[in-house]
Amino acid sequence: MNSLNKHPLVSIVIPTYNYSAYIGTAIRSCLEQRHQPVEVIVVDDGSTDGTSELIQKEFGDKVDYLYQSNQGVSSARNRGLARAKGEFIIFLDADDYLTPDAVTLRLGPMQENLDIGIVITQNYTREENCTHLRYRPKRKTDQIAANLYKALLLKRISFATCAAMMRTDIARRFEFPTRISNGEDVAFFTKILFSTKTYYLAKPTAVVLKHSDSQRYNIEKIKKQNMNLVMEIFDDPFYGGRLEPLRKDFTSGRFLSLSRSMYLSDEKHLARQFYLEGICAKPINILKLNYLTKFLRCWI
Repeated sequence: MNSLNKHPLVSIVIPTYNYSAYIGTAIRSCLEQRHQPVEVIVVDDGSTDGTSELIQKEFGDKVDYLYQSNQGVSSARNRGLARAKGEFIIFLDADDYLTPDAVTLRLGPMQENLDIGIVITQNYTREENCTHLRYRPKRKTDQIAANLYKALLLKRISFATCAAMMRTDIARRFEFPTRISNGEDVAFFTKILFSTKTYYLAKPTAVVLKHSDSQRYNIEKIKKQNMNLVMEIFDDPFYGGRLEPLRKDFTSGRFLSLSRSMYLSDEKHLARQFYLEGICAKPINILKLNYLTKFLRCWI
């Protein structure tokens, strides 16, 4: 590691698996932050696409590179969390990147408010093979909240893993769950938001890449992943049952969101099935016209 980063204030953990086409952009966005120094930790989860050679050639000791056999993104993030030296930590997926002022903007509220454990910001999205950045703010003003976990679970705030920064000592109270393969970030950040005050910054500080999706969908697998996530969050004794009133809303919301995604991907059969799963979880959501309209269009 570069000697400048021996005692960084901020650590950025980048888990990666066969993303050599993207990770250079992610790393450069960290090294080019206006706030310096930052510690950049790359945890390579068993890549076979030349990721190691690319990082060594282009970045050398500017990053802390760790290799492990393929164990999943949660394991990679947890290893980076254990390794981090900074007082604050950011998790950045290898295909996303930070705006140049991301660290500066997130640090400000946390240094001014010592009782704030996490800052969440808004984010841009970018379609693959397109340079245009999209930005759809859900909130227009900054906010300090003690129960923002409810807004996260009910999708009332814009949230992306790369758009958050936490105090490392708070993050280390928990781990990303390795038992599930979908929604592990929601499970982790729900615990963070449940445990500390949150500063919500109504500015975008990260760019999330949306990949064109050509995979074939296995509806039973997706349903199982969704229900595993529900159990991971709502059956956790950590919450003492306080999340239970949100279970049906969360379950329904996950399936309705999937239905919308399938509709936009022209997978109408799957869109119909996920819509019905969402309505079964909470029948009153049939009154949500945005989803109902798309469901009806799936029959045309």
